[in-house]
Amino acid sequence: MTHSTSGELTAHREQWFREIEEGLLWHVKDVTALRKDRLRDDIGEPRLIGSLLVARIAVQLARGESAANIRDMLASCPVFAAPSPDIDELTELIAKVQFGLEHDGLGNSVAVLDGLGLFPWSPESTYMLLIEYWAAQRGRTVPRTRVERELGELWDIADSRVLAAHSSLPACPLETYPDVWEKLKAEPDFRVGNAGAMMLTQHGGGDRAWEQWMSTRPWSPLKCRHLVSLGGDLVRCQAAQRALNRLLDQAPSGDEFRTVLERAARIIDEQLSRIALAVEGMSAIEYELLRERTSEEHFQDGCLATFQEHLLKRYQTYSPFPEHETKHGTWGPLPWWSIALHDEREQQAAEELLVRRGMQLRITAKNQDADELEIICQEPGLGPSGLTARLHFDLRNAVHACELLLLARRQSVAVDFLTEHIDEWDDREVNLIGTLDIAIGSDISATLADISTRALRRLMPGASGPAFYAEGVPALERLLNSSPLPEICRHPR
Repeated sequence: MTHSTSGELTAHREQWFREIEEGLLWHVKDVTALRKDRLRDDIGEPRLIGSLLVARIAVQLARGESAANIRDMLASCPVFAAPSPDIDELTELIAKVQFGLEHDGLGNSVAVLDGLGLFPWSPESTYMLLIEYWAAQRGRTVPRTRVERELGELWDIADSRVLAAHSSLPACPLETYPDVWEKLKAEPDFRVGNAGAMMLTQHGGGDRAWEQWMSTRPWSPLKCRHLVSLGGDLVRCQAAQRALNRLLDQAPSGDEFRTVLERAARIIDEQLSRIALAVEGMSAIEYELLRERTSEEHFQDGCLATFQEHLLKRYQTYSPFPEHETKHGTWGPLPWWSIALHDEREQQAAEELLVRRGMQLRITAKNQDADELEIICQEPGLGPSGLTARLHFDLRNAVHACELLLLARRQSVAVDFLTEHIDEWDDREVNLIGTLDIAIGSDISATLADISTRALRRLMPGASGPAFYAEGVPALERLLNSSPLPEICRHPR
């Protein structure tokens, strides 16, 4: 069994970030606006600044922003060196990021990003990961107050709680991380070291906990090596702690070996405290990748990964004649819907709604095991607009079930509002009047996840547990391949 030193863990983590940066810059490597000499060199490494810009553009695209609005945002972004990129250069940058998001999910199928643990359905989480990393690195050279100010000036972070949290992150959270095996080996009483090692491995359930934890990871152990080491320590120490507590409960108070167990338990407890401290100094994504996952989450992870690969490997083409209809579907790795407006009253109501930015979802299903589900999209309390849209999902269709699971994980959906105009020559034109990004609350997300997971289990009986990737993935691939691809609902803009 090999163990990593704190220096090796830090190096592995830095390598992980480098690979993320390289992957995000993959589609824009020839874009002039992101050349090294076009970015300021006093606020961080150009590669990190460039990848932050790519992720920020992806976030805006995922929310339905137009290229013009994104271009305005970039033009006012103070990370470029003088002279700033012109309109054509910024347009090229946005187009390349959009292509990457559509065809590779930004964090999914590009070879260098595959397996790094990024969530293709959440460019926001990738952007936040890089923001956290930038803030931690920036804190090495400037005071915390300046880091907070620059987070607002450069990256448009306004929430005071986020500013405080980001500016306090350590640059190298694993720099002083101790090796529990070395601590046990260094114990003067060899019995303490032996007892601790036994509890961390087979006798205390550590090996079993490690195997279970590794079998449910939605990322590659070859590309996230710092997480493998840290997560392995975490689950082994938790198992050892439980085993030692059981032994201490049974050991007589005057037993000589009790002191050995107590010392081993203290070492394990101290290591768990150090693990918690290290995780606290890392990013939110790293915490999410480290935590134990339930069998239900593992099943969902496998279904989502398969669905995302299905979306991105089967090229989806836009219709040259956009349809004027209310429908659900996807765009790249994201859920995306459209709502058709049929008269001037509805159009005016939608325009007012886009200003108020308020819409909510309601679910209608007979029960948690229903074969059909309807999502009603409307303004709260039927608000001033009175707009209501109904979207039907057939849960006997694997694509529809996966769409709902994707919606539950993303917890938001972009909705395009479309109008139709027919001129005197009967030429038909479908126009986009705006896009609304609707947040989905945790309660509705949990309900959608439950209903879609039940539907997928019915479609794939027996495909669960650690064997899911061997049995369930091929079954789901067959189901997806036998169904039409989801509609591309994002209207060109």
